[in-house]
Amino acid sequence: MLIDKEVNNNLYQPDPRAHYYSLAIQGAIIISGAIFWNYSERWTGEFAVENEGWFGKNSYNGGADKLGHAYTWSLLTRALIHNYERNGFSKKASAFWGFTIPAFNGVVIELLDGYTDYNASTEDILFNLLGSGLGAYLYLHPALDETIHLDWSYIPSSDFRDNIKRDFTTDYAGQMVTLEVNGIGLRKMFGQQKPLPTDYLQVGLSYYSRGYSGELETNKQRVVGLTMGINFQAFFKKGSRIRTFVKYYKIPYSFMGVFQELNSHATGVKYGNDVFSY
Repeated sequence: MLIDKEVNNNLYQPDPRAHYYSLAIQGAIIISGAIFWNYSERWTGEFAVENEGWFGKNSYNGGADKLGHAYTWSLLTRALIHNYERNGFSKKASAFWGFTIPAFNGVVIELLDGYTDYNASTEDILFNLLGSGLGAYLYLHPALDETIHLDWSYIPSSDFRDNIKRDFTTDYAGQMVTLEVNGIGLRKMFGQQKPLPTDYLQVGLSYYSRGYSGELETNKQRVVGLTMGINFQAFFKKGSRIRTFVKYYKIPYSFMGVFQELNSHATGVKYGNDVFSY
C-alpha cells in the first residue's frame, strides 16, 4: 500500500521538462524571427525606441498590429499553460509560468528590435503583456473564459498576394481582431442551465485597418464595429481541438455588424467582402 501511494503521488509531481519545452519554443521564436526579419542586415548596434502612434490616424498599421500582438501573446500563453498543466503543474503554477515566459520573451524581442532599424516599441511590449495577462486571467476564471475571448479573422489581402507583405502574420489588411461574448457562457453566468437558441450566437467588438502597408496613395481606414455572428463552439464537444480552433479563429463571412470608419466617420452595416475585399 505504501509503494502504491508513493507511485500515485509521483504521477502528479511537476515535470521540469515542461520548462525545457517552453524555453525551446520561445527560443525558436526569437531565432526564426531574427532570420526572417534579416536582423543581420538591419542591425545598427545603437538602441532606439520609436513611438508608433498607438491607434492614431497616422500610426503604424492604424494600430491593428497592437491587437495582433495581444492576440498572439494570448495564444502563446494559453499554449504554454496547457503544456505546464499536462506536465503536472498546479493551476496557479501553470498560469504563472504560462504568463511569465512569453511576457519576458516579448520584452527580449523588442529589446533586440531596438538595436535594428525596426526600433523598439513600448506599445508592442504593453500589448504583449496585455495579451499574456488576458490569457492567464481567463484560464484562472473558467466561467469568464467560457464567456469571453479574443479571436482573429483573416483572408489574404492584395498586399499579401502582391508580395507587399511577406507573411500572413503581418498582413493586417486582411485581418480583424474581435473581443467576443458568446451565448453559452453568458447563459451559464446567469444561472440558466437549459440550452437556448442564443447558444449559437456571439457578439463582439471588432477592429481592423486597411491601406496602412506603406504603399503610396492608399485609402487608409481604421474601422471599429459591433458584430454578431455564429458561435461555432456550440457545434463541437467541449475540450475538442476543433472547438478550440473555432474559439480563436473567427471564420470569415460568418458574421455581420455595424462599423464606423474612424478616418472618415462613415458608418454602415458590413458583411463579407465589405470587410475583406482589400
